[in-house]
Amino acid sequence: MRIGLITDIHFSVNDAAGGAHAATPDLSACIEDFRNGSLDFVLQLGDMINGTPDRAEEELRQALPMLKKYTGTIHHVIGNHCLAVPQKDLLRNLGMERAYYSFRKEKFRFVVLDGMDVSVLNEPETDADRALLRSCLARPELHDYCGAVGERQIEWLHSELQEASAKKESVIVICHFPLHPATTDLKHGMLWNHREVRKLLEAYPAVRACIGGHYHYGGHAKEKDIHYLVLPAFVNRAEHPGTAWSVAELLQDRLVVTARSGEVVLDLELNRTDDA
Repeated sequence: MRIGLITDIHFSVNDAAGGAHAATPDLSACIEDFRNGSLDFVLQLGDMINGTPDRAEEELRQALPMLKKYTGTIHHVIGNHCLAVPQKDLLRNLGMERAYYSFRKEKFRFVVLDGMDVSVLNEPETDADRALLRSCLARPELHDYCGAVGERQIEWLHSELQEASAKKESVIVICHFPLHPATTDLKHGMLWNHREVRKLLEAYPAVRACIGGHYHYGGHAKEKDIHYLVLPAFVNRAEHPGTAWSVAELLQDRLVVTARSGEVVLDLELNRTDDA
């Protein structure tokens, strides 16, 4: 299985910030690479737009047609900058029924989380979510531009992991926000309730890896035999042009990430010592 990976495009129409005119040729090159890459699908890992006040919808209108030049399947992830567009409008434009979902390919189940489920940009759904939001906002180090996975989404995640385990599927978890503190820094932050989510993932041997963005310089950590992979941001491509986008080859027991040049960036063993 071959997967195209891109995150944190931060497409902007503000020319003063090196926006659309600067990003367009590089994003076009990315899509051309994906078109020629014999991919099974592409993962767009969030923050596709910059979310510029009063111009976010224009950013979405310009960025989406460029991505749609990739004629295969693109699975989208919601990032914090994305919600500068109202969620209902965002989901409709991206062709998504809701912000968290799963899909299957061969013996793998991909579980896509909505890290902005509980956040200042979303109305909490339950009393527990409202309490979680108040608690997190009372801690400035958590950053009000991040978010958490809510109560109902946690319940859904439980059921997805149980079903995947029963069907002997391997699970790859996708979230815009980093889930492990070793894959981000204090400035960027991470999923507010990352500890709760990691504890849940660790309870299921089916979980092999987590892939995300948000931290623009990328990172990798391994804990309890689960790989936590954060990809470098497209918007910072001048600093890491070779990994502004990448391709992951997913084998039965390995995840191999290659740069644009074909150089192997990461070669990760996906076996769990607690496999049944």
